[in-house]
This record gives sequence, C-alpha cells and structure tokens, in this order.
Amino acid sequence: MIITRAPYRISFFGGGSDYEAWYKDHGGRVLTSTINKYAYLSARYMPPFLGSRYRIMWSKMENVDKREDIVHAGVRGCLQYLGIDEGFEINHAGDLPARSGLGSSSSFTVAMLNALHALKGEHVTKAELASEAVIVEQDVLKETVGIQDQIECAHGGLNMINIDKMGNWFIEPVIVKPSRMADFSSHLMLFFTGLQRFASDIAADQISNFANREPQLNRTMMMVDEGVRILTGDGPLDYFGELLHEGWMLKRGMSNLVSPAAVDDIYSRARQAGAIGGKLLGAG
Repeated sequence: MIITRAPYRISFFGGGSDYEAWYKDHGGRVLTSTINKYAYLSARYMPPFLGSRYRIMWSKMENVDKREDIVHAGVRGCLQYLGIDEGFEINHAGDLPARSGLGSSSSFTVAMLNALHALKGEHVTKAELASEAVIVEQDVLKETVGIQDQIECAHGGLNMINIDKMGNWFIEPVIVKPSRMADFSSHLMLFFTGLQRFASDIAADQISNFANREPQLNRTMMMVDEGVRILTGDGPLDYFGELLHEGWMLKRGMSNLVSPAAVDDIYSRARQAGAIGGKLLGAG
C-alpha cells in the first residue's frame, strides 16, 4: 500500500494569468504558497475475491467493475491517463472541505499520480507530477482550469511561478527571513465561508471576459513583483494588505460570478473590524 499527501495552496496575486487564454499572448506570473493542510491518499492493488474491481472511498463509497463507471473524476482521470486497468482500492481524505478555493482538486490529482507511479515502482520528479496533473485536468477531464494549482501543489513552498507564452513555466522560490515570515503569518487569517463551488464554472465566465479585462490582468501580474518586494523587504507589512485589497477589487470586476453578496458582506465587515485587505480564494 502507498500512502501519500499533497498540500493545499493559497494564491496571493496573479490569478487568472495562468490560463492559456491569457498567457499565450501575455505570459503569466503568480505569487502563491502552500499551507499546512493536505489531501491524503492511500492506494493499493485491489485484492481478488472482494466483490468488485475498484473500490474508492471518499465522501462516497464506490464499488464498481469498470473504470469508466468510477464517479470520482480525479481517480478516473488519473487511471485513464496512466493507462492502468488493474483493480484498485483508493481511500481519499482531506483536512479541509473540497471546492473551497484551496486547490484541493489539484492536490488530489498530484497525490493520486504520485501514488500510482509509486505502485508501478516509478519515481517521478515534482515537475513531472505537476505537468501530468495539468494534462489530467485539462486534457483528460476537459476542465476549465489554469496551471498554477498543479505546479504549486506538486512543489510546495512560497513561490513565484512564471509562465511564458508557450506555456513553459519555472518556479522562483521566495526567500523570506524567518522573523519576517513569522510576522507575515501573524497578519493572516483564513476563513471558511461555508460556500463551495466548482472553480471551472466561474473560470469559464472569467475567461470569456479576458479580452475586455487586459488592464486589470496586467495590473494583477505587476502585483506579484510588488508583493515579493514587500515580503523580502523591511517595510511595513500593511502594504501587502493594501495590495491584496486592490487585487480583490480588480478580481471582483472580472466576472459577476466571482463574489456572491454574502461574501461582499463578510469582506466589508472584516474591513470595518480592522482588516487591511483580503481576497476570496480560488476562481471566486
């Protein structure tokens, strides 16, 4: 049996620029970080005589004999991508709710691919896992997703991800002094609104507006460098909060689906209570 995990992530600046519809013309840049919450996965070849070929345990319990009958899209997509037809038992659990904007789908895909390769006796690099996860989500499952989540969940850490117009990407770790990082962490609070959604649904609406939102997306990419300068400098961290607020105002204008009224109310009340800035994580 293989047991593996992959971290969830939070994205600060540059979200949206990691979609092909944008970076093929402009390139992309994202500032993002993983957190100490994870998707956990155990996988093993299904023993014979247990009644079904595939057993997948998540929020549902699946016992099916055909790969194409598996409801869990991530499991089905990874098995299909790697051409695996042997019976499998897979148990998936997470530290935080799914569809809450923390890249949980990509965390699962990365962990799943890692486990399947390990069962086959194969060692793959973080970069290979990220690239394969992108293929599974975009090409096999046909989801409208960017590429930052797969890259970040496979590598971990606080990173600037740069993407060229051909879709090639490279990671630049953001090195922050421990005392500065502790101060930064003490300024951050993460809340679950209770709202869950499929990111690809909102992303499709955002992408359709890219042509009319070029100034906003260019500005969000500029914020990546500004955010890195703040974190690696010695000035007030309040500037990072102000930058988050500016970025959130820009992102809300990308699609009418990004921010429900309930979230706008939460954000407004948080600012009134003393928060400098913030954002809704994920596609919206």
